[in-house]
Parts: sequence; structure tokens; C-alpha cells
Amino acid sequence: MEEINNAVEDGFNTNPGKESSKRVHLFNCDKTYNLDLVEKLFCDIGKKLSFDIQLPIGKSYFPMPKMSEMCETTIPKLQMDVAIFVVHAHESRLSINEDNAGIGYAKIYRALLKATGRSAV
Repeated sequence: MEEINNAVEDGFNTNPGKESSKRVHLFNCDKTYNLDLVEKLFCDIGKKLSFDIQLPIGKSYFPMPKMSEMCETTIPKLQMDVAIFVVHAHESRLSINEDNAGIGYAKIYRALLKATGRSAV
């Protein structure tokens, strides 16, 4: 949290009332990665690129059995401009953006794309 406070003190614009300020939300399934590290990275990048981020950044961890609920109920209710879905996978590739990929991570990725107007990674 100290890094975020330092970013604000250093002049990083986090004015939530400003129209260009982006609402960011981070997601992770089964707590396979610490989203605090991603938050710090995103804030550092935002500071260097003058990307206006509204703080605090939202973070959601969810278990795999709750993925459908996240996609159908939780995500559509969130107010966010940018979503980052953090995975820790051992697969050689993730087919999250293929037309015939309708299971697993693809489901949440599509829900995030829809909720953000296609601003999900």
C-alpha cells in the first residue's frame, strides 16, 4: 500500500471525479497469484505513461466452482473501464479468445470483455 500512496504523493493523478480517470479491476482464480503485485505494477506503469487510474484498484479472487456466478452475477454489476485477469497456468497456451472456447477461463474473459467494452487483458 505504501507504493500506491507514494505514487499519489508524487503527482500521479488519481482524481476519481475526472472523466479520463480509469476504473481498474483485477481478477484471479483460486488465489494463484498475489494481485497486490499486479496492482503495484499497474500503478507504476500508469505513472510512467501518465495513465490516469482511479484508486483504489478493485481486486477479486474467486474459486473455480464460482466462475459461472462471477460471470453471470458479479462482473456485470461492477463499474470498471479496464479489467485484468491474472492467471498462473502451466498450459502451453490458453484458448481464452477463440470462438469455440466456451469453458474455463474463456468464460470469464468474455464476461470481462463485455463489462469493459473490450478493455480486458
